[in-house]
Amino acid sequence: MAYCSAEINRGETKNFKKEVYRFILDWLSPSDFMDVKTSGSTGTPKEIRLQKKHMEASARATISFFNLRPKDTVLHCLPMQFIAGKMMMVRALVGSLDLYCIEPSSELELIPEQIDFAAMIPFQVSKLVSKEQGRRALSKIEKLIIGGSFVPTDLINRLQNISTQVWQTYGMTETITHIALRRVNGSNKSNWYTTLPSVSVKLDNRGCLIISADHIGVSNLITNDLAEINETGKFKIKGRVDNIIISGGIKFNPEEIEIKLSGAISNDYFIGGLNDNELGHRLVLFIEDERTLKRKVFDLWEMIEGKLTKLEIPKEIIFIPSFSRTTSGKIDRKATINSLKI
Repeated sequence: MAYCSAEINRGETKNFKKEVYRFILDWLSPSDFMDVKTSGSTGTPKEIRLQKKHMEASARATISFFNLRPKDTVLHCLPMQFIAGKMMMVRALVGSLDLYCIEPSSELELIPEQIDFAAMIPFQVSKLVSKEQGRRALSKIEKLIIGGSFVPTDLINRLQNISTQVWQTYGMTETITHIALRRVNGSNKSNWYTTLPSVSVKLDNRGCLIISADHIGVSNLITNDLAEINETGKFKIKGRVDNIIISGGIKFNPEEIEIKLSGAISNDYFIGGLNDNELGHRLVLFIEDERTLKRKVFDLWEMIEGKLTKLEIPKEIIFIPSFSRTTSGKIDRKATINSLKI
């Protein structure tokens, strides 16, 4: 603890390392609780209090799932202010893992040694697979989890020829990071999430997922994630109920339409709804940064018509220089639409 305090007070210590040392001091303090911020995926980030024993139980579940052993090497490249970054630290501490910390960034090509386990957000992985140097760096990681936001289909396709074993996670701050995973490449890849041990899921009358996991202090946590559960208890996430668009009396799930368009639009995009006197709301395709695609709008319409059903085709395309985003970098659909002067 004295070392951590000294490093925090050293002027030469980089800020991201100071955050790591502050977390260690907080974790080793007598308090049974830790205050953490939610990611702000669906609103303003808020601070919640988690019990350390629940954080430890979550860490041990991940360690067991991935069969991590003491002295295994784990890579920490996530911001410390959110739960994903904090839980990488907890896993290292409770599992006696060798932790290699690098500054959180979208440029992670310099991974100097073999890594047994790592966690990244989709944007970081996308940047790695887009360059030869990045793919070489990624190949040094044996097992990788991706979480924090939607993983595009085109990114998953690019991971099929990567030797790294890759999983997509499902979870949130309230569940102390992930409670389920699905393999996205290799012979065991699946479209269905498998829950970690002692986690159970069911659906409410809206078709949204309800999560229970006593070992991490979660009981009947109601989400806004529309889901499908199969006969083995595995589940798929279909989208968020609060994103549903009713147009002409028909309910549309924008995430399902976006998946159909995945890989065809190089820029960030999303499907949203705008007020319409006849339809109630009309489907609109919002695309970020018009510089590269606006000139090709006719080709874009042709591609859209080839991938979507007649009812799913948006009524218009709106190009926006820059989307609004949450503090964790996710697209804020409502704020982006509300910013329009229409």
